[in-house]
Amino acid sequence: MKNSINLVSKRQAPNRFHKRFFIAGLSFFSVTFLLSVGVIGYQFLLSEQLATLKSEESVLISQVNSDPEKKIKFLTIRERLTEIQKVIARRQDVNSRINAISEVVPGDIGINVIEGDEEEMRVRVAADNLSSLNNLIEERIEEFALEQGKTVKRIEMTSFGLNSNSLLYEATFVIEFNS
Repeated sequence: MKNSINLVSKRQAPNRFHKRFFIAGLSFFSVTFLLSVGVIGYQFLLSEQLATLKSEESVLISQVNSDPEKKIKFLTIRERLTEIQKVIARRQDVNSRINAISEVVPGDIGINVIEGDEEEMRVRVAADNLSSLNNLIEERIEEFALEQGKTVKRIEMTSFGLNSNSLLYEATFVIEFNS
């Protein structure tokens, strides 16, 4: 029998590089695993919500289809809402034009009427002195036309005079806009 038995292994212990590589790989795997579980859980939650919404939708559709009067009312309301949205979309342009016109008129001149549509506006103003109206006619309207640029087609003064009841000077302008 042999007297010398070597119990020490000839393999070397893992060095620092191998330990770091193992820890980096393990942490990368852990983060990837956790992110995957999170995404799968979120997808599961969304699919549950989608299933609930689809079932509610089918219940509502069956309720609407079961009663023809409700269906007609629903379609009528939807059509009216579409038309209202179209009117509001056009009206915003008119509101911006009214605001621009209001800003041009000085504070000592009162605006009696602004009426019209997106193509033409009629503005009636009144002042207690002629110098304010002269300033509006000679300077402010020209500035307005230059600021508006290509949107204003023409500005025409259609009436001018003294109101015998209120003793105010009144002027009416028509502003035509390009489409």
